[in-house]
Amino acid sequence: MLPDTTEVLIIGAGPTGLALSIVLHQAGVDHVLIDRLGEGLQTSRAGVIHAQTLKALEPLGVTQRLSELALKLRNFAIRDRNRALLTLDFGKLPSRHPYLMMLPQNLTEQVFAERIAALGGVIHRLVEAKAVVQNTDGARVTVVENGREKIISARYVVGGDGMHSLVRSSAGIEFDGAAYEASFVLADVRLDWPVGPTEVSLFFAPAGLVVVAPLPDGSYRVVATMDDAPEKPAVADIQALLDSRGPTGKRGRVLDLKWSSRFACITAWSGHTARTGCS
Repeated sequence: MLPDTTEVLIIGAGPTGLALSIVLHQAGVDHVLIDRLGEGLQTSRAGVIHAQTLKALEPLGVTQRLSELALKLRNFAIRDRNRALLTLDFGKLPSRHPYLMMLPQNLTEQVFAERIAALGGVIHRLVEAKAVVQNTDGARVTVVENGREKIISARYVVGGDGMHSLVRSSAGIEFDGAAYEASFVLADVRLDWPVGPTEVSLFFAPAGLVVVAPLPDGSYRVVATMDDAPEKPAVADIQALLDSRGPTGKRGRVLDLKWSSRFACITAWSGHTARTGCS
């Protein structure tokens, strides 16, 4: 049951909200974590965790489990078709985590949620925040659960609710400067791939960029810029991207499509700073 008051209310149970909940549990801080979805998304979305992020996650008690589920890669290459322009060896990082940790976001969120449960916490799902109003003691948040409105008073409200954050807009935090829109294709595919499963590859080509990265289950993540990308890119779309931007000669061949999506991104520029959000 949702309380009437809490020290911290976290809106959004993505990686940010889940990680903060773990930290607050460990610190003994009273808080509530809500999310409008009935369960975490089962699509892979973000697919890599970097060394510095893993270092930051160590105190949360999740890195061992993440490591067990992930694929660890040392090699990153920037390529022009068959020619490697630049190769990076992440194994040389001065870190306890000298690698790129490839792990789909749904598994990362699963590990975080399991850690919250182990700490005695709960994620309040199917609870949607509708309004945030600041007052002298903190904020009053209107939420809807089971079709009924409720007010939760919190000393602090944290927005982990994405690009169209209710918390950010309620606080009047906007982006200054110009904006432009781009669209990207994201897909997880079974792939006959000449580069092999030990390298993350970024290909430059006149047609645009494409990234191909191995995932723990033997599939590959493909990310590519694409004007007016379809909502659900098909095998033929992914194959065309690889043919026009990837290796020549022995080309990558898409065997099966596990998941795909179009991401529309807005980048707002302010001075020398760029902030991007995708939906």
